[in-house]
Amino acid sequence: MSKAVATAFACVAFLASPALAQKAQDTLRVAYKAPIATTDIYIDPQPETTLTSVAVYDTLIVFDAQSKTFRPSLAESWKQVSPTQLDMKLREGIKFHDGSPFTADDVVYTLMYISDPKSGLRFSANWGFIDKVEKVDDYNIRIITKSPTPYALARLATTTPIYPKAVHSKLETKADFGRRSPVGTGPYKVISIDASNGIKLVRNEDYKPAGPWNSKAKIKNVQLMPIPDPQTQIAQLLTGGLDIILESPKDQSEQLTSMPNITSTAIENTVYTYLNFDAAGRSGLEPLTKPDVRRALSMAIDRATLAKAIMAGGDMVKVIDAPCNAATQVGCVVDPMNLKYDPKAARDLLAKAGYPNGFDVEITTIPGVEKMGEAIAGQLRAIGVRAKLENTTFVAFRTKQTSGKLQLLVAHYSSGGLSDVNSAVEYYVGSEPRDYWREKDITQMANAASAEMDPAKRNELLRKVFNAVNDKSLLLSLTTFPAVVVHTTDLVLPKVSTIFTAPELNNIGWK
Repeated sequence: MSKAVATAFACVAFLASPALAQKAQDTLRVAYKAPIATTDIYIDPQPETTLTSVAVYDTLIVFDAQSKTFRPSLAESWKQVSPTQLDMKLREGIKFHDGSPFTADDVVYTLMYISDPKSGLRFSANWGFIDKVEKVDDYNIRIITKSPTPYALARLATTTPIYPKAVHSKLETKADFGRRSPVGTGPYKVISIDASNGIKLVRNEDYKPAGPWNSKAKIKNVQLMPIPDPQTQIAQLLTGGLDIILESPKDQSEQLTSMPNITSTAIENTVYTYLNFDAAGRSGLEPLTKPDVRRALSMAIDRATLAKAIMAGGDMVKVIDAPCNAATQVGCVVDPMNLKYDPKAARDLLAKAGYPNGFDVEITTIPGVEKMGEAIAGQLRAIGVRAKLENTTFVAFRTKQTSGKLQLLVAHYSSGGLSDVNSAVEYYVGSEPRDYWREKDITQMANAASAEMDPAKRNELLRKVFNAVNDKSLLLSLTTFPAVVVHTTDLVLPKVSTIFTAPELNNIGWK
């Protein structure tokens, strides 16, 4: 990447003309890492599909991160009638891109389709809380949940686009919808879609925003281009062939933004980094089962330096005390952690725990946090813990996780983009393969929080969960992980997003 950036300095003189030409044509060009053959997030749940899905389809409600409240989108209003009954009034006068009217039939059909295990969707469990959806009349629906579900609104606001029943229900192969007949109500319409050439969108001139939190598209045309090679992305950006590169690491973004006409924007999201301990001893490493050892390791890690030196995003990167982002998620409540970086105290505590000479440990990382893993390994070696690093693929990580072979895990988690901490809580205590603590009291409190409908009572339960995690040193929350987008200087991007890898396309505008 460094060589590609250096070589591109020779092309700086040619930057202005292509970029201005595209601005004049009102066309935004965005690089994707992978070929995209669909706009259907239910069929293809990956970050790039999320970006396109939010542009083409609307959800019933949206999460407004500025006020940390849920706002209308396709639903005009809603009422929690009982712990298991949610009534919603839909907006009238909304049309799909093909001109057909949006009604309750579309909502009932979509929600029943995605919550039905027989649909074969990879993440149908996300909507497993839905028991049934009833049509009251053309613009009123009733959602009945299997049990009290305090995070239902967050799920309906996150990756839950509404599809037209008249189009989707007639398809024998449902996967054809997103790649051949993508019809939504969103701020952009699909003009063409091809796995090799990408996706072309055009502004939906008939789009009716529910409010300022759900704006019309600022740029008329968008071209989403599959360019898997990072060097090619950089070359295209520097020579005027691209306007945006998504998810740029620290060294790359710093190199690129040193050049004329290139800048970057750090965007607040739901992603964070963490260090997880095998506290239950599944891997057979006995020292990690001792709270004093885990606390000593935590005290050896300089989280503030990791945030500043390793993470891209500048001041947007924050040190966190819970596995969530309080700026973008409901329920992220925790008391300040009683822990400070102190290598000497860490060595003393390690000796007190019976390991004056340290011990051997393996740190596993997943893609995207390899450098953080290297830094943590170095900090642990400074207190005598001989840390060996293994950078894995996601597949290899899952294999180690399922088989109980993880000792220390340095990773990031997107929370599934959910504007509620439920996804994070379930991630650590919701299933046997992922539960590396086996703490019954924490599991019980987490289960109680997932069924508590009173916000104040739920927050108090969640606070107890996160405080207990910290008190027992089961997991060390590290930093937020903002999306750093490198782009031309004639673009203006928002500072917060409901998508964990980028801003919503309709919120990007020309300077």
